[in-house]
Amino acid sequence: MLFNSVQGPSRLNDAVEKQHAYLTACLQAIEEKLGWGDSAQWTSADFQRLSDRIYESTKVVLSASTLKRVWGRVKHEGKPATSTLDTLVAFVGYENWRSFVMAQQQIPQSAVVAPSMDIKKKRLVLWALVVMALIAIGFVTFYRAGKEDMPAGTVAETIAVSSDDYAFSSEPMTRDIPNSVVFTYDASQAPIDSVFIQQSWDLVRQEQVSKDGHKHTSVYYEPGFYLAKLLVGQQVVKEHPLLIPSNGWLGTIDRMPRPIYLKDEEFLHSDRLGVAAEAIEASQIDLKPDPPVVKYFNVGNFEPLSVADFSFSAEVRNDYAAGNNACQFSQVMLITEGMPISLTLSTKGCVSELGLMGGGQSISGKNADLSAFGVDFSDWVTVGCRSVDGKLVYEVNGAEAYTLPLGTNPPRIVGMVFLFVGTGSVKAVRLHVDGESVFEAF
Repeated sequence: MLFNSVQGPSRLNDAVEKQHAYLTACLQAIEEKLGWGDSAQWTSADFQRLSDRIYESTKVVLSASTLKRVWGRVKHEGKPATSTLDTLVAFVGYENWRSFVMAQQQIPQSAVVAPSMDIKKKRLVLWALVVMALIAIGFVTFYRAGKEDMPAGTVAETIAVSSDDYAFSSEPMTRDIPNSVVFTYDASQAPIDSVFIQQSWDLVRQEQVSKDGHKHTSVYYEPGFYLAKLLVGQQVVKEHPLLIPSNGWLGTIDRMPRPIYLKDEEFLHSDRLGVAAEAIEASQIDLKPDPPVVKYFNVGNFEPLSVADFSFSAEVRNDYAAGNNACQFSQVMLITEGMPISLTLSTKGCVSELGLMGGGQSISGKNADLSAFGVDFSDWVTVGCRSVDGKLVYEVNGAEAYTLPLGTNPPRIVGMVFLFVGTGSVKAVRLHVDGESVFEAF
């Protein structure tokens, strides 16, 4: 059934209110499960931890930036994709968005707690824009967003495609960041007009393209390893790896919709990486009460190396403990061609919020002992990870802190990133494979 483009204002308002109420109920359920207090006070680190928790529970990645958009913390003119909604409600125990909506329809309206007026107004405007966009664009957008809610036997379930009928490739334009990528595709054999390019694992970065077109461009604001996909409907017909390299070290301050890029002289020193709090404040960013996340990237500047026989070490220090940054959350991540290998650090009292990733697994401090990753940042902290006898061994200050199975088909390491809530420093970066040095810095 086509979306009715001649609905009266009252029916439009009803639709907006209902969708707004369902999304609000979903977010409230997540907030109650987490028990982190008022989401209006959540920091960037909180959204990153929520991203990790969702992945741990559902094995689906929703980035921190995606979650901020859903919670209305950043401006975004669009509605969450159905797959995003499915993942959110799966986190609180529902099979999919449709089952969640059906459950909400059984709840008396008096039992629904009204959100604050500011949040309500923001989300009402968001859903109003969604409905207006559906009316303007018509069936294609409605099909994309609602196909999973269609009854059996509809087009969404009967598309038959062969990957041999499609072509898909990409080419980055530079080694600098931001970096534009030109996608070349051929989807002329698609049986429907709903053709999309998903530029990464982040479902928000999915854009509709012309079925009869051949070029599409996109901008990447951070380096990393991505898996680009060509979709017909929501069926992946072609995909390929996409490496967005950095030109040496890159320092950023996390901001939406685009990060702030640090000048080399602000963070890149002869003996270490590190940006002073004064330099951050000079960029018109307040460190109190909610400090930003500072990142240092190095991606695509050495030959990819296997995780099967490697060792990595670095010395790190979180340099900011003022304001609400008592936990001093910090993260060290090795970017791979699959799941990253990462460890998080904090002061000793905050280890419950920490997590590990590696070997195809995600470990939460909520149900594992990660106390070894609670540290004293008044001095440098030596962190490391190496593969030994089919295991990933994580180390803190020379002592074994945790082990995970290496897993089957170990991926290759292509880069690294260091993250600090507030600001932080890095030195003595060492990466070896088969006992030979592959990358060293400071």
